Amino acid sequence: MHWISEYQGGKELSKAPRKSSKAKGTKKTSDKGTTKSTTKKKQLKTKAERKTTTKKPPVKKKTEAKPKKTHSLADELAKEIHSEDEQVSLGAIDALGKVKDPSATQYLIGCLNDSRYLVRIYAAIQLGERKDKKAVDSLIKALDDESLFVRQTIAGALENIGGEKATAAVKAAEERGLLLDELPEGKKLGFE
Repeated sequence: MHWISEYQGGKELSKAPRKSSKAKGTKKTSDKGTTKSTTKKKQLKTKAERKTTTKKPPVKKKTEAKPKKTHSLADELAKEIHSEDEQVSLGAIDALGKVKDPSATQYLIGCLNDSRYLVRIYAAIQLGERKDKKAVDSLIKALDDESLFVRQTIAGALENIGGEKATAAVKAAEERGLLLDELPEGKKLGFE
């Protein structure tokens, strides 16, 4: 810092320190042409003053990490099941039957309640192919479906999965007349 005298109208007012506008470590040339090194010096505080004025960093609140939701192939195919285009839905059901993800069984079980009978048939076929015992109760409930073709397919799926419960349900459905033992005879075409 350089001391300068301030004058107003030829009278000296006060002597005040003037801060250098130069950056730290730069050189300034005096009126006499000599170079002086000017450096800013910070006033050092005592240890006690530093302790009381030192700010502590803010404490961050611990938050639990939320697991990122990842969408599996089964999740993506499940979106396609609800397509207005029935062929898209049937393709998604077929693909779900081949996916190893256990959630695929749940999506296929949900298809047993679809309003489209082909969707229900395809879902029953895939559940039978998966042979997942978790599907047995839902398939048994679906044995009361309004469509004979759906009931027949569900019975086949239950037989494919196997087990006492599934076999007993198919036998009971046959006794109640929900299933056909044989296909009815159709009209013969007259090529005589």
